[in-house]
Amino acid sequence: MRQKILNILGHLSQSLQKDQDLFYDADKIWEELSGQGFSEEDILATLSHIEKTTLEEIGPFWSEEIPVCRVYSSKEASQISKRARGYLWKLKVRGIIDHALEDEIIQKAMDLEGETTLREIKTVAALTLFGYEHKSHTETNFGFSDSFLN
Repeated sequence: MRQKILNILGHLSQSLQKDQDLFYDADKIWEELSGQGFSEEDILATLSHIEKTTLEEIGPFWSEEIPVCRVYSSKEASQISKRARGYLWKLKVRGIIDHALEDEIIQKAMDLEGETTLREIKTVAALTLFGYEHKSHTETNFGFSDSFLN
């Protein structure tokens, strides 16, 4: 399974290099991965892995001076569940996202149909951060260590 995750991460990185967005181009990327023989289970395991490695540690944006409160518009508040908004607040408090990343995640969540739940906001946040890390690092490991695959 480790090798499959690495292969899928490599494909996602290549997609980002082609200026694809892991959120907006997800259907196309998913089809490409399926065409390469990866199962839905393999792809979901990789998404879970991305969530664990990008959303659970104190991030580079943590600061005592930066306020972490965001006022949601009525449209945002009605579409993004309270739990999902709370989760975004948690990411911001921990310094995992900053104001700009939060806005990008919220915009993507607003493009989803229906209510955005906690499950969906985690996926949107993880894919957005993975893309951000890819663009901001020239290293091949994209901020991930071997320990996350063990």
